[in-house]
Amino acid sequence: MKEKRTLFGTVMISLSMTAVFFTVMLTTLWLLQYFIEYKSLGLSHEISFYNYLKYLPAPQMLILVVFGFFMIGVLAKFISVQLKRSFKRFHLRFMEALQKRQMMDPSEFRFHEFSNLANLVNPLIEKIIFNEQQLQTIIDAQSNMIITRSHDELLKVNRAFLEFFNVDSLDAFKVQHGCISEFFEQDEQENYLGQMVDNVSWVTYVQRNPLHTHKVKITKNDEDYIFIVDAKLTTLHGIYRVVITFSDVSDMEHERRTLVSEATTDPLTQVANRLKFETILEKQIDLSNRYKNNFCLIMFDVDNFKKVNDVYGHIVGDLVLKELASCVQNNIRKSDTIARWGGEEFVVILPHTKLVTGVKIAQKLRAKIEALEISGAPKFTCSFGISEYKKHQSIETFMHSVDTKLYEAKDSGKNCVVSVR
Repeated sequence: MKEKRTLFGTVMISLSMTAVFFTVMLTTLWLLQYFIEYKSLGLSHEISFYNYLKYLPAPQMLILVVFGFFMIGVLAKFISVQLKRSFKRFHLRFMEALQKRQMMDPSEFRFHEFSNLANLVNPLIEKIIFNEQQLQTIIDAQSNMIITRSHDELLKVNRAFLEFFNVDSLDAFKVQHGCISEFFEQDEQENYLGQMVDNVSWVTYVQRNPLHTHKVKITKNDEDYIFIVDAKLTTLHGIYRVVITFSDVSDMEHERRTLVSEATTDPLTQVANRLKFETILEKQIDLSNRYKNNFCLIMFDVDNFKKVNDVYGHIVGDLVLKELASCVQNNIRKSDTIARWGGEEFVVILPHTKLVTGVKIAQKLRAKIEALEISGAPKFTCSFGISEYKKHQSIETFMHSVDTKLYEAKDSGKNCVVSVR
């Protein structure tokens, strides 16, 4: 096996070659000078090398100086090129070894110093590989999904991620999908993250709002999964990495929704109860005062409902209320809210609605209810009162105005709509 050269040896060889060329050049000039003087003066004595240097003419001295500097420049350039090539090769191999997580081959380098440096670096690379394997083992042991990504690419995932999406590796996942955010779903009742939030990516939004609780919804096999998302940013020399954790809170979220629904839903009619209605009304009034949004409130109840209960019994009376609520729910907009106010009385909030439009909606609902047929129950009608909210009007005053119009409808023969003008 051919022994490697060292940088020191290369420099010494170059210096030796320069000294040899310089000596040859000096000796040649000395011999020329000797013969020239010998012929011109007929000198029989020898000219010593010391005297030659002492009395060397200026042109010859200039030639020696120029030649010396030239050889030094050539030597410096040669060494510089060799070092530059060696350092570049070492840097490329080092970065490649780091990227591929493999050892460097010392035999690839011409100089012994770089081979020794590769031997020194290999244990560090080996330690990095071991630490990464240890870290991967730790995150694989977590039940939550954990991913690492750069600005626009998934870099690493844990076992929980692969198991959730039923793939063997990250590369298999990336064949079909660019990012996990492709699975994010929106919900009308919950503020879940989407791919973009407030004109920035979901990752950036989570990083900028670390004190907020961020949730995402992912549907798998027709089952909804809810995750709380947390993102931590790390940077080093311009390298951007984000570690994102998805904590599965599906069971807790479903339980929370059940509790909220039970607390805000009327158990008989399955529409909003009075507590939920008051919360929505307060929010609607706040929006109206702030943004000057029009909205109307309808209040209606079943005409002669006591008679229905007395003649047909409370079971039929409950059936009438359930079918009534379902009929109204199916004939209003998604943005509208129906709630049970109490007994046989109901209210409907109509956002972004002026009084004229609200009266038309109330008339439509009145006609639908009048035409409603329920097996085992008598025909019935409803009376309606409706009012449009006036800016800075109190809730009590607003509710009183609607309630008054409902009683006016009752006094006007029932099965009619009376509005506040």
